[in-house]
Amino acid sequence: MSDIVEIARFSGEFEAQVALAHLTSEGIEANIVTDDAGGAFPNLSMLSGGVRILVRAEDAQAATSAINDLNAD
Repeated sequence: MSDIVEIARFSGEFEAQVALAHLTSEGIEANIVTDDAGGAFPNLSMLSGGVRILVRAEDAQAATSAINDLNAD
């Protein structure tokens, strides 16, 4: 079983979805994790630490690089 690590944290779902789409386009499998009561309270995710992007540990370096490239544009 692969270890799962957090590679990024965003204040909102939209930014996290953009990052997820970019990672997917780079061939990196990733997931979004947030605590917003199933979407009922989107602002709750800010109180719980934001929207997190998780990847397999072996993909962490490539994923972090891809996120940094995305943020540089």
